[in-house]
Amino acid sequence: MQLNRSTDYAIQMLMYLAKARKTVSSSKLAAAMGVSHRYLLQISTKLRAAGFIRTAHGPSGGLNLDKAPEKISLYDIILSMEGAVQTGEICGTPALEIEQEIAILERMYHSVDGMLGQALKKIMLSDILDKTEIWK
Repeated sequence: MQLNRSTDYAIQMLMYLAKARKTVSSSKLAAAMGVSHRYLLQISTKLRAAGFIRTAHGPSGGLNLDKAPEKISLYDIILSMEGAVQTGEICGTPALEIEQEIAILERMYHSVDGMLGQALKKIMLSDILDKTEIWK
């Protein structure tokens, strides 16, 4: 499974906001992550629609986590950004000689998708933040 770049940045954005525990200006967040302000806003639109963040307006405005890190799983983030959590699909039309094998491979992919989904549902944002000290 290969995540889109925007999904990876979405995960980073949510970790940053969770660790900050306060409203962070979008320009500060974009600079800290090394992305353009416009790109950050595109990502934040999806995260806001999914209920992960909220936007505060005004002089002390910015982005803030709207859900506890214990309630945000990697599965939920990936799903909100990519629309699906899956390994992929079979490319093209399989040759007749391997049609049965391709059908088996598709079932195996589906099985892997299920295992992947279950594993990602167990990894919460708070788990990643809590393990930071262990990995130092």
